[in-house]
Amino acid sequence: MNMRKVMLILFVCLFVVGGLYTTPHAADKVGFINLQRLVNESDMGKKARAELVKLRKEKEAVAAEKAGKINELRGLISDKGASMSGDEKQEKIEELQKIYKEYQRLVADAKEDITREDSKLVAIIMKKADGILKKVAKKKGYTIIIKDPNAIGFLDPSVDITDLVLKELNKKK
Repeated sequence: MNMRKVMLILFVCLFVVGGLYTTPHAADKVGFINLQRLVNESDMGKKARAELVKLRKEKEAVAAEKAGKINELRGLISDKGASMSGDEKQEKIEELQKIYKEYQRLVADAKEDITREDSKLVAIIMKKADGILKKVAKKKGYTIIIKDPNAIGFLDPSVDITDLVLKELNKKK
C-alpha cells in the first residue's frame, strides 16, 4: 500500500476515533465519490473523451502513414537490395533508420500529447465537480466526503454521492 493511502487511512481512523470521544453527533455523515465515474459518465467527460478519441485517431493516421513508408522502404531493400550498389543500399538503410527514428519520436510525442490532454480533461472536470461536491455535501448534511474509497476497507454503497454530483455537473453546461 502506498504511503498516501496509509496516511489517509490513518487520518480517517484518527478523525473517526477522535470524533467518537469529542463529538456526540450521531448525525455526522460520511460519503464518498467515485472520481473515475465523474470523468467517464459526465456529459463534459463524454464530450472530452470523444475529442480524445478523435485526437488519437489523427495521431494514429499520421503514424500509420509513416509506418507505411517504413514497410515500403524495407520491402525495397529486401527485394532489390542484392541488385543495388553498396552505396545505394547503404543510403536506403540510412534512410530507413532515419524514418524509423522519426516514427518512434512521432509515436512517443503522440502518447505524450494524449496523456497531457487526458490530464487536462480530468483537471477541468474535477475543478467544476469540486464546487458541486461541496454544495451537495452541505445540502445533504455530509461531514466528510472521501474521494478515494479504495483507501478504506469498506464503505456502504448507500453513502456514494456520485450520482448526485453527476446530476448537478450535467446541469452545468
